[in-house]
Amino acid sequence: MEITTRKTILKFNNKALHKNKLILNGMKKYFPILLSKAGELCAISNLSQSVKNDICPVIQVLTDHYENVESTFSSWNFPSNQLFLDFSLSNPFNRKSIKNLIQNLFNEGVNIIPVVQENSNPHYITLLHDLLSDGEISSVCLRFSNSSGVILDINNQISALLTKIGVARNQASLLLDYGFVDSHNYNSIATLTLNLLTSVNNINDYQNVIVASGSFLENLTSLSPAGRTYRLPRLEWNIWQILQGQPNLAEIINYGDYGAKYPYNSEANFQGSCSIKYTLPTEFLVYRGEISSNHPQGNGQYITFADQLIRSIDYYGNTFSWGNERIDFYGGQTLTDPKRKTGNAKSWVEISQNHHITLLASLL
Repeated sequence: MEITTRKTILKFNNKALHKNKLILNGMKKYFPILLSKAGELCAISNLSQSVKNDICPVIQVLTDHYENVESTFSSWNFPSNQLFLDFSLSNPFNRKSIKNLIQNLFNEGVNIIPVVQENSNPHYITLLHDLLSDGEISSVCLRFSNSSGVILDINNQISALLTKIGVARNQASLLLDYGFVDSHNYNSIATLTLNLLTSVNNINDYQNVIVASGSFLENLTSLSPAGRTYRLPRLEWNIWQILQGQPNLAEIINYGDYGAKYPYNSEANFQGSCSIKYTLPTEFLVYRGEISSNHPQGNGQYITFADQLIRSIDYYGNTFSWGNERIDFYGGQTLTDPKRKTGNAKSWVEISQNHHITLLASLL
């Protein structure tokens, strides 16, 4: 009796969320793709509510990070909220943990949209089918990416996934994710995307159609020498501008990216440099530091760079975002003070991603 009552409540709430979602059709949102690591989750947590209202995070949930994701998004229950959860990086497949995370967030009023790919674990696809049948989720996101295989016939691939899961087009979002793009391929990717989108059957039926990529470097070794500022073109934004030049697609598609980071996850124990990565509308501004152990200022390099950024014409001011407020805090430290605060790799990620998401939400 208790189980039946619980499912009845879930189905009732699910209908309300689905109705709420339908109201969102025609409303443009920004889809930042993030890992469930502490720095990126903190960046999300410290966004202003107005920015949260304008975004739908795509969270790539790492193995054993289920509790971190739940604690971060348990309060993501404001009106018209959306949250995409991608479990492709969670290995091995853990049905119980994934189901509990989805159900727990759903019970908190979060509109969960699980992400599925062609190469998703068959047990995961079965789980999504069961959750839909039980009324515990109302929609899914079909993600086509470099890691999920080549898109040979997108309509057949979409149809096969929809059939396996048991959903209609109006219960699904499409995410075309090109991963890392560079100066050699971004134009061809834009052309490919145009061809793909114009070939999708009944494209207006989908809840969201998202095009995503990222161009930030895997590491900063190519930016030499250290101690200088570098400007990197945001090629994912260039792709978006090309697509926005097509009137028949401009109102259909939504923008997604990876922020000021390399799109592909690596668990390698790589010691990064003490640098500031600051997003501008068409560029990434990089204050290139050295590995802390290789520089006499150590992490104090961040203080120096923060002060330089604050004094530059590129700075958006300390009230623009929580990330900018933190830059102001570090830029106001004194290098010679033994109690100085410099932050660390985690806090620098928090700052760069929080500023990035805030800026992109303001541009879109």
